[in-house]
Amino acid sequence: MEFSQDIFLNNIAQTTDSPYLLTIDRAEGIYLYSPDGKRYTDLISGIGVSNIGHRHPKVVDAIKKQIDKHLHVMVYGEFIQSTPNLLAQKITSLLPKNLNCCYFVNSGTEANEGALKLAKRYT
Repeated sequence: MEFSQDIFLNNIAQTTDSPYLLTIDRAEGIYLYSPDGKRYTDLISGIGVSNIGHRHPKVVDAIKKQIDKHLHVMVYGEFIQSTPNLLAQKITSLLPKNLNCCYFVNSGTEANEGALKLAKRYT
C-alpha cells in the first residue's frame, strides 16, 4: 500500500494550505489508525460515518448483503428495487398526504437540480 507524502502533496488536490498529513491505514468507530497503530479521534469525519462511526457492524453487514445482490443500478426512478421502495414507503407514511413522493439522489447538487426541474415542471 502506498502511503507516500510526496504523492499526496503532488498528485492530490489539497483543500487547505496546511493539510494534517496524518497517514491513515484504517478506521473503527470514532478512531482513525496510522500504519503503526497510533490512534486518533476522528473529529472531522465525513457524512457517511459522522453519525454512527467507521465500520459500524450493522452497516458493514448491510453492505455485504447488498454486494451479493448488486453494487449499483440507476436510482432515478428507472428500475424497481425493494430497498428504495421500502424507504419511500416509510418516508411518505410519515409526511402529510400531499407529500407522497420521494426523489432519491446521491448529493446535494443533484437534489438542487431535481428541485429546480420540479419547480420548472410544476410552474
